[in-house]
Amino acid sequence: MKDHRIYVSGLVVLVIVVLAASFPLSKAAAGNEEESQLVVSSSLLAGLAPGAVFPFIDTTPHSISMAHIAVTDSTSNCSPGAAAPSNVKVLVGNAGAHPPVLVSVMGASANLGISTTSGQCVFHATIKAGQNGVPSTVTDIVVLNGGSAALTGLNSVTATATVRLGEVSDDSHHHGNNDGGSSN
Repeated sequence: MKDHRIYVSGLVVLVIVVLAASFPLSKAAAGNEEESQLVVSSSLLAGLAPGAVFPFIDTTPHSISMAHIAVTDSTSNCSPGAAAPSNVKVLVGNAGAHPPVLVSVMGASANLGISTTSGQCVFHATIKAGQNGVPSTVTDIVVLNGGSAALTGLNSVTATATVRLGEVSDDSHHHGNNDGGSSN
C-alpha cells in the first residue's frame, strides 16, 4: 500500500510540473507587456575570408529590440577606448531591406582593454533599435571580415539579443521565397 501511495504521489507531482511548464510565464504577465525571446549565439570565425560576411543572427521576420555583442580580435592598442577591432566588423540592421540598412557598431568605444593573450582583445557593444545611430528595425547581426587575411581561431563573436515576437518587421526579407512578385 505504501508503494502505491508513493507511485500516485510521484505521478501527481509529475502532472503538476508538466502543466506548469506548459504555461509560458510571459503570457501570465500583465496584458500589455510585449512577448519576447532571448536569443544567444556564439561562433568561432576561423576561416572567414577577407571581405566575407557571416549572417550571425537573423531573426526575420521578428525585430531585435536590444542586443549585446562581444568579439575577440587583434587591435593596434588594447586599452579602454583606444582602438577599434582590426579585422572583425559587426553590422546591425535589416539586411533584407531594399537597399540593405546596416550600420557598424564595433568602434573604439567597444574596446574595454580586456586581454589575456598577446595580439587579442575583447570588444563589447550594446545596441538598442532606434537609438544612437542604430536603425529602428533590426533583424540582422552580421559579421564582416574587414581585414586582408582569413580570420583565425583567435577571432570569435558572441551575442545575446532580445527578439520581439509580437512584432513582425514590415520590410523583412524573404530568403528566396516566392513572395508573389514578378522578376519581369
